[in-house]
Parts: sequence; structure tokens; C-alpha cells
Amino acid sequence: MKRYLLAIGLERFLRNLATGYLAVVVPLYLKELTGSALAAGLVVTAAGLISLGTSILYAALGDVIGHARGLAVSEVAFASALVAIAAYRNPWAVGIALGIGGVGMLGPGSTRGSFVPLIMALVRRHTSNAVERTRDLGIVNLLSTAGGIAGSLLVAFTALREASLFFVLSVSTAAALVLLSLGRGETVRRANPFRAVKKRGATVLAYSLSQLVAGVGIGLSNSLLSLWMNTYLGMGPALIAVIYAIGNAAFSLSALFAHVFVRLLGLVKASAASRFASGALLAVLPLIPHPAAFAAIYALYNAMVGIGGTARSSYISGAAAEGGEATTPALASISMRMAATPSAAAAGYLIEAGPALLMPIAGAFVAAAGYIFLKYLREVD
Repeated sequence: MKRYLLAIGLERFLRNLATGYLAVVVPLYLKELTGSALAAGLVVTAAGLISLGTSILYAALGDVIGHARGLAVSEVAFASALVAIAAYRNPWAVGIALGIGGVGMLGPGSTRGSFVPLIMALVRRHTSNAVERTRDLGIVNLLSTAGGIAGSLLVAFTALREASLFFVLSVSTAAALVLLSLGRGETVRRANPFRAVKKRGATVLAYSLSQLVAGVGIGLSNSLLSLWMNTYLGMGPALIAVIYAIGNAAFSLSALFAHVFVRLLGLVKASAASRFASGALLAVLPLIPHPAAFAAIYALYNAMVGIGGTARSSYISGAAAEGGEATTPALASISMRMAATPSAAAAGYLIEAGPALLMPIAGAFVAAAGYIFLKYLREVD
């Protein structure tokens, strides 16, 4: 394995021990603090709005001071957020801390390393073409998602307050690791990341439109997924954690083979096909209450997301102009975050008012995003 991939993969593993744990626990914790799913969704929405700004800030900073250095800064911010989560029981304090820490969404998707702009920029720096870039992003996903799996399984063994202290240590170690292994040779650039984004304006606009539509579906289906599984299907935290782990395993393993689909279909068709398939699989989840069958379909859904998500990350990373390698993916995906963030509140409402409708509605938006991607985007490199 390449040295840089080992460093990034270990950094993601250490961070996602915390993220995987929080993805299961925090929605349930917020409901306990607020008394309702809708209020929990509003807190997650607030976290998402704050993280929109912080994620762009960390990406733009990385384009100037160095991508490994920018990643280390973001990890220090996340470690600080974990301290606040452990110290306060105020739900809004938790939401603000999550946003500053760069956690804008909760759910299994939050542990997937190839979706992080600074990670995309580091992978692009060490690869030469779309297939190689997609392959390396798949390896990052495997290692980072392994951390998410381990973190979600820790739910069965430790409470939030005690776990947070351990996670502060793991995330701080991740920051030191990436800084020492990849950041020492970086230099400050005289770059304007936002001017670099403007050079790819048409591509960013079309990509953003697809991500906007997908964001509604992802926000509905992922933000409060553990709460939906608990409320509608009657699953407890330990079972939810196991299903999350299965889904994350399917995602990471399929991501390893995304480069094969990219070689056969190209980045655009591979991305669109995965949206169509994952949208259909989301729509049928309410019809499968049995845990084993639910886990199987959920794993297949995650496999489709793994292939398409890795291909899309490779696409927008390759499309970025020099000087905006991290800011371009960050800004191109802001529409997804903007749509997914208020969708968390809508998910909370539907969980209480019509839980059977939540996943079919989400699936329709995800499939529509695939159509937009296929129609308006063209291959890069």
C-alpha cells in the first residue's frame, strides 16, 4: 500500500471511531434531551447549517496552507467539539459543537472518507488519472469506514460521556498523524481558491444541481435513520449499531471495486446508475421489518452508494482547477448539505406523522439526482 494511503486511512480510522459512535447515539440522545423527534431534527439542522461554513473554511484553508495541514486543523476542531459534547447536556450546545467540528450530517454516510474535500485533494495530489484516483479513494473508504464500523459497535459497551473522552484522544492522535506524515513538506501557496472554482463554473453548477436533489433524499433517509429504525421498526440501539456496521462494510467493500465500474462505464454513467439503484432500494426499506432481511437490503443499498459515491468524489476532484482542489468539491457539494440540512427536520416530522412514507420519498429524490447527473455532466480526464 502507498505510504500516503496508509497515513490517510489510519487518520480516517481514528476519527471515524468517534463519528461512527455519534451517528448511532446522538439522534437518540437529542430526542432524550428535547423530548421529540422533530426537535432532535431541528438541532441536527442547526449543526448542519454551521458545518456548511466550517467545511468550506477548512477546505479553503487547506488549499492555501496545505491540504494535510488543513485536515489537521479540522481534526483539532472536531476534538474540541467532542469535549463540549461530553461537558454539556444542552441540546443546542451539542448541535453547535457538532457544526464547529464539521459534522453536518449524522448517519452511516458520515464515516465515509472519500466524501471529505481535503481527502479528495490529497488523493488527487498522489494520483494521475480517473481510474487510479477512484481506486485510491476506494481504499480510503475501506480504511475509514472500518473505523466507523468499530465506533458503531462500541455503542453496546460504553455510554456517550465516557466514550467522548476516549474519542478526544483518538481524534487528537489523528490530527498529529496527518500533520507529521503528510504536512511537513507542504508550503503556503499564493492561491485564491474561489477564483479557481470559478474556472470550472459550468461543471460545478451542474454537479451542484444533482447534489441538491440528492441532498433532499439523503437528508430524509440518513440524518435520523437510527431514530426511524427505532420508532418505526422497533429496533434497539445495539441492533441498529450492528445493521450500521453491516451497511458500512458493504459500502467499503463495494468502494474497492468502484474503479472497475469507472473503467467500464466512465465516471458519469457509474455515478448515475448507482443513484437509480440506491433510490429504488431505499423505497422498499419500509416493507422489510424483519431485521435480517432489512440488513440484507440495507447492505445492498450501501454497496450501490459505495460505487457511486466513490465515482462522484473522483469526478469532482478531477474536475477542480489548480488552487481549488479542496474548495471546489466543498462548494460543489454545499447544495447537498443545504438540502440535507433542513431535510433532517422534515425527517423528524415524517417519523412522527407518516414514517412509512419517509424512505419512498427519499428514494425518489435520489433517483432523480441520478438522472440530472447523467443528462448534464460530461466525463473529465
